[in-house]
Amino acid sequence: MAKERISAKDIQRALIWRISNGVYHPGETLPPVRKLAEEFGANRNTVNKACQELRKLGLLEMRTDRRSPVVTRIATTTAPLEYVRQQARDVVWQAMSAGITRQQLLADITALIEEVYGERDLTIRFLECNAYDSTTLSHDLSRLTGVPIGAGLLDELRQNADAFAQTYDLIVTTFHHLAEVSQALASYKERVIGVDTRPSPESLLRIARLTKPRIGLVCTLPNTARSLEYTILSYQPTAQVITALIDAHEEVSHLARSCDHLVVTHNCVPALAKLTNRQPDVVIEFRIDDQSIEYLKQRIRAIRHGMTMAHAQRSVS
Repeated sequence: MAKERISAKDIQRALIWRISNGVYHPGETLPPVRKLAEEFGANRNTVNKACQELRKLGLLEMRTDRRSPVVTRIATTTAPLEYVRQQARDVVWQAMSAGITRQQLLADITALIEEVYGERDLTIRFLECNAYDSTTLSHDLSRLTGVPIGAGLLDELRQNADAFAQTYDLIVTTFHHLAEVSQALASYKERVIGVDTRPSPESLLRIARLTKPRIGLVCTLPNTARSLEYTILSYQPTAQVITALIDAHEEVSHLARSCDHLVVTHNCVPALAKLTNRQPDVVIEFRIDDQSIEYLKQRIRAIRHGMTMAHAQRSVS
């Protein structure tokens, strides 16, 4: 009989890794045993044995309306931590009996922890043309995905695109800059993701409440101006929308003097205050579209799944 390429304990470790890293979320049903067996290169009995051990630890449970185990929250039980402590205690006794010193064991275990835990941290960078948007939107992405996402500027690509791409698992930017980033990282397009940003509901409500026909719009980029002009006209179809980019100082000053209402993107507010004494009627804040968030979550899960499989294969070999 052929020897199993992967043991129940290996599968158990891999499933714990997936659960703790969000590949499988609490309340989510695991894939069918058949599919897991194919992924791990094991038979179904081995997968079932691993799942039974995880049910004992409180990480999985069987429900009458589900054919496969359902993930529970790790925080609801102390069993996983106690299990790890028992395993660690056995390892320490084995090391002591083998004559391994405390310092050597501590160093080796620390290195092993760094090796394993280091694999679980995704490196994701969000790029925008200005620091305000980059900081605000990357914070929103981190909160909504549950994964740390660093804020960066498009200028980083111009320094060394290859080194930049190799540093991160994913590079995220808005649709406004997706073509630029994809071109700069042409050899790493699979790592680039675009997200759609739209005016916040509060911003749209303020636009809808404008009552006069001549509306001035100030923003930073031509494509942003075109997009926002369309949005304003969808709420104010009889209005006349006049746009100016914040760098065109004379146009901005003239627009502020001549328009009934002034609509400004949030990142232009400080510069507008230096150019004119007029306060904007609407300051547009941007939020990331829900579908973009879901797609980003899917990509994160896919990458983590690949990392899990690679880790499991290394454990077997």
